[in-house]
Amino acid sequence: MFKRILSGKPQWHVAGNAALVLLVFLAFGHSLLQDFAPIDDTLLVRENLAIRGISWSNLRYVFTHYDPELYIPLTFVSFQINYLFGGLDPFGFHFGNILLHAVNAVLVHVFLKKLMCRSRSGEPRLSAASHSTAEAAAFVGAVIFAVHPLHTEAVVWIAGRKDLLFTFFYLLTLIVYVEGKSRSRSSSVWYCASIVFAALAMLSKATAMTLPIVLILVDGYLHAVEHRGSPLRQRSVILHKIPFLLLSVACALIALGGKERVVGSTTLLETVAVALRSTAHYVWQFLVPYGFSVFYEQREPVVDFHVALSLVLSIAVLFWAWRKRRSHPSILFGLLFYLITLSPTFLNFHKGLISFYAVDRYAYLPSVGLCIVLATLLRSRRSASMILCAAAIILLVLSRYQSRVWDSPETLYRHAISVDPPSVPARTTLAQVLRQMHRTIEAFEVLREGLQFGDDVSYRLEAGNIYAANGQIADAIGEFAKASQMKPDLPEPYFSIGSLEDRRGHADLALEYYRTALSLDPSYVAARSRIAGILIDRNTYAEAEEQLIEALRWNESSFIANFQMYRLRIAQGREEEAQQYYDRAKALRPHAPELQHAL
Repeated sequence: MFKRILSGKPQWHVAGNAALVLLVFLAFGHSLLQDFAPIDDTLLVRENLAIRGISWSNLRYVFTHYDPELYIPLTFVSFQINYLFGGLDPFGFHFGNILLHAVNAVLVHVFLKKLMCRSRSGEPRLSAASHSTAEAAAFVGAVIFAVHPLHTEAVVWIAGRKDLLFTFFYLLTLIVYVEGKSRSRSSSVWYCASIVFAALAMLSKATAMTLPIVLILVDGYLHAVEHRGSPLRQRSVILHKIPFLLLSVACALIALGGKERVVGSTTLLETVAVALRSTAHYVWQFLVPYGFSVFYEQREPVVDFHVALSLVLSIAVLFWAWRKRRSHPSILFGLLFYLITLSPTFLNFHKGLISFYAVDRYAYLPSVGLCIVLATLLRSRRSASMILCAAAIILLVLSRYQSRVWDSPETLYRHAISVDPPSVPARTTLAQVLRQMHRTIEAFEVLREGLQFGDDVSYRLEAGNIYAANGQIADAIGEFAKASQMKPDLPEPYFSIGSLEDRRGHADLALEYYRTALSLDPSYVAARSRIAGILIDRNTYAEAEEQLIEALRWNESSFIANFQMYRLRIAQGREEEAQQYYDRAKALRPHAPELQHAL
């Protein structure tokens, strides 16, 4: 079967692509049985009113707001389509992710064939043997892309849709662009189509802003293969990229609006060091698919052995690829494709209290470049057939195992701890899950085990939450106070103490802590909503309304902000408006006890 698919005969092209789709569902189909993931799926899908159907107001919202950091309007539109067909049933969202990945695997197959099955201008087409070898190599690369466990996070995690969708349009842009260059007639139509697909890619995720550079890289590669020895018309190449460049600049400016605080919080040394480590990390996991995790925490010092080794290996590999550029230009092309498409992620390694050096889904599109390199090195019909069978089976089994890691929040975070025991984000999130399951003793044990690797403000915050859940208010306040001493510019400890004082009936003191938290983070929706709640109780409606309007500006789908706005409108005697906010709050959390008590 594999030999026939690799034979390159036209009648087997459809069978080859069908095999890719089947392999994808075998590798990641287990996710169809899973619920929403505990990271971002609630924020972006389950409690996001803007994805509940396609309407003018929903479309306007997703095209004028961040997520809250990323500008991904088309990704939200894809969620709206999911909601139309299946509501908030996670099955439909998981099915959409798997289907997108399957289509992307087919597009990788098509793209690799267009790169590898080319002959020099003025010379006859590739011989049957050479063409068959190139077809085989392209299929090997596509199979590896289809079933590699490095892609589990992008496929299984519903919020990973943005990486799948922008890659879909990105690959379409490249394929249509290359196809247009091979056609003397109607080439302008193909060129215009590639611009449209590029815009759609950037509206799916800003990471697609690298397209102009990659298209220049494609031009250089095609020229090196088809017109070896003749000079490249650089002026023409640059002029053809102006529309793509304008789109990319606009995309970058919009993206910086959501990432301004993240980009500004890192030094140049940190950015370079983490970029070097992450570059080597993804290559290593691509070649040795083991040790995947939802967290890859970056700990001090930033410049360490891993960074130095990454620098040396990167220089060595690029030098080797440069030496091979004439005999095997696709190797250099693949490596440069990998580096260029990965580069936007180098500015994004902070999320809240977490510093990380890698995120599996960031390697989704860049791995196409590594597949090109690997396919080139395996460009032998016999070896490709054998390696394809072995690689497909091994990678498929690993992907099925990695998919099961996402079965529940507990399995996800326990796996992360098994990969990296000192991981602070893995331990604090697992402790949070256990606390919510009322397994507080186990939650404390997870934190206690982490202390042997060093104390951290996140441990103090979660310990305070556990004490608060047990009703030990004084102990909880003590832990939150320690957290504020460890990191004075962190708003969470002040908000948490304010919540506890609010529970104890100390409204003035609670208001003071809430305002302190808000001064440290003006986007703190929960703090604004709690302030408004106290002001409503005191009949100070004007200021309460200001706080709630601002809170809803930051997050229109905030349950607490909508609920407090309902209370405010009731207090103001504006029952019709109040009902609208009540309905929104109920749509977000139908069984919330606050709603039952409000009636």
